[in-house]
Amino acid sequence: MNQIPMSRLRLRFSDTVKGPAPAHLLRGALASAFPDEPLLHQHTKHGVIYRYPLVHYRWWNGRGILIGFHEGARLLPQLPLLERQFELGTSPVRIIDIEQQFTVEEVKIADRLLRYRFLTPWLPFDQHNFQKYRAMPQNLRAEERDRIVVGNLLTTLRGLGIEVPSRLYATVQVHRAVTCRYKDQRLLGFTGVLLTNIFLPNDIAVGRAVSHGYGWLKRICDY
Repeated sequence: MNQIPMSRLRLRFSDTVKGPAPAHLLRGALASAFPDEPLLHQHTKHGVIYRYPLVHYRWWNGRGILIGFHEGARLLPQLPLLERQFELGTSPVRIIDIEQQFTVEEVKIADRLLRYRFLTPWLPFDQHNFQKYRAMPQNLRAEERDRIVVGNLLTTLRGLGIEVPSRLYATVQVHRAVTCRYKDQRLLGFTGVLLTNIFLPNDIAVGRAVSHGYGWLKRICDY
């Protein structure tokens, strides 16, 4: 299977949300509103669901964005979100408009390298492999980042039911290193461009904390 059903919901709110882009707050608000929908928050009564999340939360230009894959793509349009009120941090808001889009995206190996921009920082490290990375000499760090991003891509694709039939190549052109907050941790992230030999859907994400808005990819069109 090389196709991924996707839903994209763009939410417009009654008031401006103050402060930094609150993708994680949007996730928390929907998790509280729909506690019996584990696809929204990766938890069941038995504990955490350890798999690639099928619902992602993003924030762009003052609007919340929900991205669903497979079962998540079917769930999101069914949620009664219009006119629902939330608190995002200290901002009480109401959803007054929803733009919905449903697509079926094809994933396949390309015969050349394609470029994807990280719209939000890519988080490649947990606390353990960050210590290993920090101890490396500078000339080995790029190689380590590339090794990790290949693993991230394979994990993402397998989590979405896609098996890559041939060798996957990927490298990251880092533009900037940034410190990012995820839960109670401060993690190293990178902005920049991913080059890889696979066609990926726009709005897919790789790395850690993808459901919280990190690692968000958009294709750069080359003409």
